[in-house]
Amino acid sequence: MSYPYFFIDADSIGKDKIKITGEDLNHLVNVLRSRTGDTVYISDNASYKYKTEIVDINRSEVTVLIKKKRKIVRKTPRIILYQCVVKKNSMEFVIQKSTEIGVDKIIPVISERVIADKKKVAGKVERWQKISDGASKQSRRDFKCRILPPEDIYDIKISDHDLFYIPYEEGQNDKNLAGIRNASSIGYIIGPEGGFEAGELSFLKDRKAREIKFGENIYRSETAAIYFLSILDYLTRNQKREK
Repeated sequence: MSYPYFFIDADSIGKDKIKITGEDLNHLVNVLRSRTGDTVYISDNASYKYKTEIVDINRSEVTVLIKKKRKIVRKTPRIILYQCVVKKNSMEFVIQKSTEIGVDKIIPVISERVIADKKKVAGKVERWQKISDGASKQSRRDFKCRILPPEDIYDIKISDHDLFYIPYEEGQNDKNLAGIRNASSIGYIIGPEGGFEAGELSFLKDRKAREIKFGENIYRSETAAIYFLSILDYLTRNQKREK
């Protein structure tokens, strides 16, 4: 059975009860038609995940009683997607599905061939975060995925990551995935619909970004973002659990 799942700030969580208000209240009461006695799961996006039971419902808030709680810890490696801004529906799709798979952060990137209105990109971050938050709830993540402010491609600090990848159609299929399980932070960048400029590729590779090629097929930007994230997730998190 699927139970409601919300993120509530740790400061709003009491010793044995939690108050649910705002948009979460509306969703719980008017969309899900929840009743007293129903189970609700909550993450504080910091330290704990809670199993709770609704004990009171009124117009301003829902009160839930904490039945169980467990410690949550951020997994390593952290995976950060640098996504060159693509068309509206494609960008929202990337954010939603990457969040569901488990990416830790998404940084919108402005590159030369980005066709979106670059002046308006910063104003879209709030909407993108809401889309990501919805996907975090749907997939019951322990922690939210964060959507950061946009960066120019030449401002990316590749040295912030143990490994950084450039998947593209002319990349090299060598041993560039070697050592991936020992990394604590992995970044990767996906180009826009028109691909990267030669100067952009040179900038990234000169700073030790690793190029990678998927195969003979040419993928759309949104497909490439999700495809490579799935590979990283399998090679790092899932296989680590098997040990």
